[in-house]
Amino acid sequence: MRWFVVCVVWICSSVALWAQDSVPKLDVTFEENETVPGQPLTLRLTVLVPTFMPDPPMWPDFETPNLMVRLPSKASSPTSKSIGGETWSGISRRYQITPVVPGTFEIPAGEVTVRYRALEGSDVLEATLPVPSQTVTGVVPEGAEGLDPFVAAEKLTLMQTVEGETTGLDAGASFSRVLEVKIEGVSPMFLPSVTPEEGLAGLRAYPESPAVEETENRGVVSGSRLEKTVYVVEGGVEGALPEVRVQWFNLKTGKVEEATTEAIDVQADAQALAPSAEPLEAAKVARWGAALVGLLLVGAGFVRWGVPVLHRSWEKAQDRRLQSAGYTYGLLKKALQKRDLSPAKQTYLQWSQKVPLAGRETEDAVAQAFLQIGAARFGNGSAPEETQAWDRLKKLCHRKHRETRYRRDTKAPDLPPLNPVSRHQN
Repeated sequence: MRWFVVCVVWICSSVALWAQDSVPKLDVTFEENETVPGQPLTLRLTVLVPTFMPDPPMWPDFETPNLMVRLPSKASSPTSKSIGGETWSGISRRYQITPVVPGTFEIPAGEVTVRYRALEGSDVLEATLPVPSQTVTGVVPEGAEGLDPFVAAEKLTLMQTVEGETTGLDAGASFSRVLEVKIEGVSPMFLPSVTPEEGLAGLRAYPESPAVEETENRGVVSGSRLEKTVYVVEGGVEGALPEVRVQWFNLKTGKVEEATTEAIDVQADAQALAPSAEPLEAAKVARWGAALVGLLLVGAGFVRWGVPVLHRSWEKAQDRRLQSAGYTYGLLKKALQKRDLSPAKQTYLQWSQKVPLAGRETEDAVAQAFLQIGAARFGNGSAPEETQAWDRLKKLCHRKHRETRYRRDTKAPDLPPLNPVSRHQN
């Protein structure tokens, strides 16, 4: 009897341990939580399941004030790990967490939702894995406390170009000042405006919108910020546009450096522009006034009654187009072309709700193709198998489109005629 009790306890413990070991696992890796503002930290989430995942996991976004959260190129990648002598498949997700300003910030807790095939049978199970909160600190290096705004990079260059003449100008003449900052090791979004706000009397500034370009090469972010300002002479000018100075912290040398440009001398011997005044006749003023009042009344009436009608008609037309089966099928073809599994499956389900059912063979083949893609991507399948499954899925969706394109029936199967007529009637 004693040995029987011991065996029962051992069997129950083994079953409980096996059940626990078959639950999906989440590994959170955040090795460093302090960095210079503008420099990214790596947060990695790895989900592992004992079988395979037919769909990609649903990841948290980690959006937090004063933190820039981005996904680098190839942020998600398949992985596997040996657990208890068995090979578990999974997927790893990499985030880049960058503090925008100095200070300590908390990334809130989140969760990862994963769907996976059960060990026994063909059921698909779902699990929610909690992600603990994390703390990120942006630290200003010693010696750079006086930088405002704070900019840290591996390299920074400042270039100035002047388009047009700046001396001997007449009223109405113009020239442009172009300032370009190139930076390496940090996103150009951290660069402040460099064009001085102060100007010269008799010279009006017309700044254009800054052009910011960002590139990434093997995980290293670089880019540039280009600012162009057009100056127009409105009167006599004598002076200089001030020089530009940008102080920044060099991550390689650990020192504060400064990039500068020269001042621009500006000279114009011109009187301020003034429009010539001509006397206007009273009758002409009255006619122009009446015409203006008429135009205002017509415009007010159109805004009051015509614009709402046009707006409602346009909204209805847009809604019909966005809800149509043809528009949804176009989105499905784009998702299939990109081989993006989650959007493709969601768009297929939306499209299927708007068109009649195709033949049973076609419907079953589409479901099997989706299952083969999931097994190849998140299981033990190979890349050629996944490619073949994508090609087959494209052909099947096109076949279903042909079968249902001109049909207007419902999804229920057609009923036989109430009064069938014999083929052998005389």
